Amino acid sequence: MAFTMLVSLYTSRVVLNTLGVVDYGINNVVGGTVTFLTFLVFSMNTATQRFLNVAMGKNDEDEVRHVFSISVTIHFIILVFVLIIGEIVGLWLLYNKLVIPADRMTAAFWLFQFTMVSTCTTIMSIPYNAEVIAHEKMGIYAWLSMLDVVLKLVVVYLLVLSPADKLITFGFLTMCTFILNRTLYTIYCKRNFKECKYSIHFPRKLFKEMVVFASWDLFGVFAWACATQGATILLNMFFGPTVNAARGIAGTVLGAVKGFSGNFTTALNPAITKAYAAKDFSYMNKLMYSGSKLVFILLFTIMLPLFIKCHYVLELWLNIVPEYSVSFIRILLVQTLVVTMWSPLFVCGLATGKIKSFGLITSCLNICQIVVCYIILKCNASPVFVVSALAIWEIMAYSVQFYTLSRLTNFIYKDYLFKVELRSLLVLVISSLLSYPILMHLQNNLIMLVMGCVITSIFSLLFSYLFLLDKMEKSFVKKIMIKIIKK
Repeated sequence: MAFTMLVSLYTSRVVLNTLGVVDYGINNVVGGTVTFLTFLVFSMNTATQRFLNVAMGKNDEDEVRHVFSISVTIHFIILVFVLIIGEIVGLWLLYNKLVIPADRMTAAFWLFQFTMVSTCTTIMSIPYNAEVIAHEKMGIYAWLSMLDVVLKLVVVYLLVLSPADKLITFGFLTMCTFILNRTLYTIYCKRNFKECKYSIHFPRKLFKEMVVFASWDLFGVFAWACATQGATILLNMFFGPTVNAARGIAGTVLGAVKGFSGNFTTALNPAITKAYAAKDFSYMNKLMYSGSKLVFILLFTIMLPLFIKCHYVLELWLNIVPEYSVSFIRILLVQTLVVTMWSPLFVCGLATGKIKSFGLITSCLNICQIVVCYIILKCNASPVFVVSALAIWEIMAYSVQFYTLSRLTNFIYKDYLFKVELRSLLVLVISSLLSYPILMHLQNNLIMLVMGCVITSIFSLLFSYLFLLDKMEKSFVKKIMIKIIKK
């Protein structure tokens, strides 16, 4: 993930400098439009992983095979739906609502088509990705992720050399990397997992259960898509592609930072669901608490120096720094830290299968978020104020799920508050107060930046060990450190 983050940041810099601010903003908003149309994919991805993990937790091989076949069938239906809606609604948005310079409309059209092909490829690969994660084969997951990053380097190299239109070239080459990477996932699964053989014969009852689960999750993902991609489109309509470029830069930085915790939570999710299926609630709670702590430590250790030295890091990273980028990154870093820290708890809620009860209120609040965004924009608010308001609203929306989770499981919020949240807040405050004056007085050069990152990492890790971890977790850390020292 360290390799992935560094390469992602480098490729983003080259792409921004090669495309320019306007084309980079167009790429962000067009990609966001297609992503908005693929909310179906995310709901079925969640449903597939949940049912695969439950079947594996029960050691039912027939059910695992049926879940895979049902998933392939549903994803093909989704693909057809996305193609039809995408080519109608997506192109209508492109030509009638998005603010794109007239001389770049042709390039935007081809970028849209290439993104649609990439999306359709992703849709049909979801069942295979879910198989890799459900079997907890994180090694192959890591290697294919690294291959994807290497392919992005190749794309950047060819983009710089290409004499053709840069935006069209970037869209085409990105599509090729998607197709290759997803094909490799499919080949690996077919060779290693015996259940990855499609059959039209599967239990209709299981099919109905998956569709009902996915339908309610679909409502939640649709709400999320409205909140995130809808805001991107509204910002484009009110401020043009320059603000989208700043939001795109912020999204790239967040993607790189979340990568460290993202793969950890991806590996943790099957274990939580299997523990619930096996009715091992003690182990499930242990995974949730420890998972939240580790997500916080991973994210906070990375984001603290970035938050303080954000402007210099962007100057070092980019030759072109879009306006609002620094403010967007800082706001979204705080939002991401809070919401991602809660992710192991949300997985537990999905594991219960009672997704209607678990996510209904949050989904409704997320849909309202786009209305709030439009009202704020109509009041002539600045982009920074809009993004701040949306971040606060999203944190409030997700916090509602604590109440629902306590009703569905034996989760006790007060216990979680004192053992995880307040201790995390203590680590955040102490580490930030000690780190801020040190980093602000360091000179702006690469050596001092690295030194500052080391200092902040020591603070965050030390205080996390002292105040956040319990006795069992501290004992585990000590054993790991002794092994490392002996080696």
